[in-house]
Amino acid sequence: MKRYRLRMLCTVFLLLSIISVRAEQLSVQEQKIIKPRVSIITSVFNGDEFIKGFLEDIVQESIFNECELILINAHSPGNEDAVIQEYLPKYQNIKYLKLDHDPGLYAVWNMAIKLAESDLIANANIDDRRNHQSLEIMAQALEADKNIDLVYGDYLITYIANETFERNNYRWIVQPPDFQPLLIVKCLPGPQPMWRKSMHEKYGFFNEEFFSYGDYEMWVRAVTQGAQFKKIPNFITGLFYQNPHGLSTDQNPDKMQKRNAEEARIVQTYFYLWR
Repeated sequence: MKRYRLRMLCTVFLLLSIISVRAEQLSVQEQKIIKPRVSIITSVFNGDEFIKGFLEDIVQESIFNECELILINAHSPGNEDAVIQEYLPKYQNIKYLKLDHDPGLYAVWNMAIKLAESDLIANANIDDRRNHQSLEIMAQALEADKNIDLVYGDYLITYIANETFERNNYRWIVQPPDFQPLLIVKCLPGPQPMWRKSMHEKYGFFNEEFFSYGDYEMWVRAVTQGAQFKKIPNFITGLFYQNPHGLSTDQNPDKMQKRNAEEARIVQTYFYLWR
């Protein structure tokens, strides 16, 4: 009888051990599923005209269910909130934060990057539209080569708001050259790159003093310290809207002056790269 009880206790102990191991394995698997493959960062400001089309478009990305979308409302004067609230119950992977002030685009990006749970970051501007395979193709490229910090591709330019990548009247295609450090003067990555979050540990965050050239400055700074970029061949990232009121495209004299001053500052700081 004692032997039977002992055998039963051993069996129970063995079963508990197996259950514990399997539970631990399941926990690891769940963590892998929960951790997003890509963190998409988006600043929301004065975008009533674009927000519905943007959300309709971004959720159609082929790997959107593997991503997180971090929307930060920079105290926008618009009514984007009403549209965003419609999407939050449907998509648990959308994170939405409202600020009580506008700290500027690059401060918003830095905030979103610090909140990001993925190792890969992609910005998505609310007036632009992405190729629906864009995030998947770019993530695959970074996952395949751990020596690459950032990937980019060609992109289309349109003058018509709220067109999609699939249906548009693009004016021309921008085809940046393959990456070479000396060519960073051309701001190679363009408006729709994907990069590793670890870049910010190595090279710092976006300079929040900049008005519209902070990404350009960030990429140049990273390249001077050894960052490696890669252009994905035969690949179009998406559609860039030449927004007449955009930070980088507005022809308002004051904004143009700010942009020119920022560009001159970057050239002066990194002139040695291009001599």
